[in-house]
Amino acid sequence: MKQESKTVNLWENLYSQQHLGPKYPEDAVIRFAFNNLTPGQKVLDLGCGAGRHAMFLAENGFEAYGIDISENAILEAKKRAQEKNLSVVYKVASCESIPFEDEFFNALIACGTIYYGDVCMVQHAASEIFRLLTKGGKALIVVRSLEDYRYSRSLEIEPHTIIINEQDQAKSAANENGMKMHFFNRAELLKLFSNFARVDIERQIVTHGNESYADNDFLVFLQK
Repeated sequence: MKQESKTVNLWENLYSQQHLGPKYPEDAVIRFAFNNLTPGQKVLDLGCGAGRHAMFLAENGFEAYGIDISENAILEAKKRAQEKNLSVVYKVASCESIPFEDEFFNALIACGTIYYGDVCMVQHAASEIFRLLTKGGKALIVVRSLEDYRYSRSLEIEPHTIIINEQDQAKSAANENGMKMHFFNRAELLKLFSNFARVDIERQIVTHGNESYADNDFLVFLQK
């Protein structure tokens, strides 16, 4: 199964604007790496964008890999890694079909990645995450909750899946207009990752506009 060409084109356009590629790692990724992983382990950044998390991993002694559906994103990620003299393996690929063998990675992060699509895409991505991890391997998955401000503002095309249509250009969601996005509740996440030996779920809320709206995410910690 492959991502729709329209989706790929939207991401290519987004990453042609280099200022939209964040340069610094998320706090949740930093905590996950330092609290759960050991330098030297193979770690995949799933949906790596311009490479901020893969480079963070490489800087801290991990064997870092990154994939993204956008060729423009991968080109920018390679450029940034080269500028810092960092060794990172980058590939253009979809999270539904990842070009690495079974149990290749000790750990995986998917920070704001696998919710860009419908429920079928999400299920394929979850299967790939399980396939890629070694026994005992760990993952951090960051996804949108149903309480996220984007969910109630756009057209729902199937249960919990919308097409982003943000009219306020000051909001970050406006950069995602036209993209499919799936939102989760706790029960769905537990079912989606039920084949893992351990699933821990936390919440992360970041408010904006004097608390007038908020990003509302689940932080999902997995162990195979």
